[in-house]
Amino acid sequence: MAELIPAVPKDCPGSERLVFERLGRELPHDWIILHSLEFASHETKMWGETDITVLSPLGIFVLEVKGGKVECRNGLWYYGGGGETFVKKESPWSQASGSLFAIRKRLRDADDSFKKTLFGIGVVMPYTTFTVTGFEIIPEVLLDRRHFREPLLGYIEQLHRYWEADCARRDNDECQGLTAAQLRKVRQILRPDFDTAMSLGGYLTGLETQLLHLTNEQIRTSRRMAANPRSVVRGRAGTGKSILAVERARELSGLGLRVLYLCFNQLLAAHVRASLANDPRAKGVEAWHVHALYRDIIDRAGLLADLEAADPKAGDYFPKIFPRIAAEALCLGQFDGWDALVIDEAQDLLTPEHLDALDLLLKQGLRNGRWHLFLDPLQNIYGGDVQEMVEKRLAEGAPTFDDLFENCRNTRQVAIETSIISGVDLAIEGAPNGPKAELHYYTSRDRAISEIDRVLCELIDGDVDPLEIAILSTRRPENSLLAGRNGLASRKLVDPANETELRSGNLLFTTMHAFKGLEKQAIIAIDMDEIGDAYWSMLHYAGLSRARCLLHVFLPASAKAKYGLQAEAFGRRLTARSS
Repeated sequence: MAELIPAVPKDCPGSERLVFERLGRELPHDWIILHSLEFASHETKMWGETDITVLSPLGIFVLEVKGGKVECRNGLWYYGGGGETFVKKESPWSQASGSLFAIRKRLRDADDSFKKTLFGIGVVMPYTTFTVTGFEIIPEVLLDRRHFREPLLGYIEQLHRYWEADCARRDNDECQGLTAAQLRKVRQILRPDFDTAMSLGGYLTGLETQLLHLTNEQIRTSRRMAANPRSVVRGRAGTGKSILAVERARELSGLGLRVLYLCFNQLLAAHVRASLANDPRAKGVEAWHVHALYRDIIDRAGLLADLEAADPKAGDYFPKIFPRIAAEALCLGQFDGWDALVIDEAQDLLTPEHLDALDLLLKQGLRNGRWHLFLDPLQNIYGGDVQEMVEKRLAEGAPTFDDLFENCRNTRQVAIETSIISGVDLAIEGAPNGPKAELHYYTSRDRAISEIDRVLCELIDGDVDPLEIAILSTRRPENSLLAGRNGLASRKLVDPANETELRSGNLLFTTMHAFKGLEKQAIIAIDMDEIGDAYWSMLHYAGLSRARCLLHVFLPASAKAKYGLQAEAFGRRLTARSS
């Protein structure tokens, strides 16, 4: 991933943003991409501006991006976009050349070593097929709709070949790319860093922009789902399954379908409902927590007494009894099913009894209806026999299968620390670098609480929004390290369901299990005494991976040796994967 400056472009056409962000994803990590570089040394204007400038070991390339229709009539250029048409005397090639001359002069005036640097221009028209020829048009440096979906690295290499040959023809000399030292110097000349203090909150907000992209594999998965009525998408925590699930529900709703979005976690269902409430594309989506939906159906069918007679503490209550009674209710009542079914956290719902109920919820059933399942195979809580029965049942619908491998939720540091502590590896590929994940060892409860309070104060004083902080425990509040505490850092500790209190600046405190499927910028994990215990590993994996950018883990001092063993085991797994 190349370095994007700024990380998120502001106030620019969608076409520029598209090209800029694709360059960031597709070009090598030691390249630098500048957006909207302004300068006062343009040859023909008082003030100039580039769309995109690529700084690379191949050279410096200025790209002019035109997102709408492009025409030339009677020597004037007409650019259409957003319902408006702009008229200019300059062609896109002339615009890029004027900007390039200004950049080249600035760099050569600053340092003679740039006199041998290769400079070139390119014109990108993502949505337009442009075949016009003319004196001021250079088709060899044009990228239009016909080839825009091809890798952009190939396009930059094409520019390099053209301008390298042009340099040899004009100057009878060999132009050169930028060394690593020159890359850093050009970046400081064109867009210097300023020695200003940035708060931790500001840093984390900037870092999160790197986690907002849909990765190429997610885009491919989304397209395959659009082309297939049934699919199973698998991926570890952080690979973007929930993002794709919600977007798929929106897309199906946009087709005029009545869509059921279903998940295991009550808080996640409420979050999705709130996020879709004012989205016109999602007016056909109903988001439900599975057991709330089952209970509603059971109640309407008059079978609530059967459910209440069952023991909710029994091991088969949620995987078998609850869905079986729901299926009976669906058979008894006149129930209008959904046109399409999207299930997030599907690994928690894959039992034969759940599939019976889901089959009845969906028009045309699981064999012929529209459905998309998103699951983490590492969190499958059911045994091999159950899994085999489920796989055979799903296979009747001939679904497509997709796997996600790139982490688009967590920083590399969060992913690694979660993998070490849980013993279950998150995806590290594609994760950006962030602040160090912090371990805090304590020798007493009082010292632990004092240190948690200090960390919270430090985060809030550093401009981290309290809404973006969660304290997660492996235990219920009354059994946790914070049992009996009503507040920390001069703020109340509140349940995630209490949105009014949270929005007034108080702090979220809940269990890792209840927070499953959700996420925050910063997570403080407590009650981690069972590190290294296989029984607790999946809860640690699910809980710690909720942190997008910053993770603080509190461990008793007695767990130091266990942590060391976990770290060694992770190192061995990492070595085995890379060999």
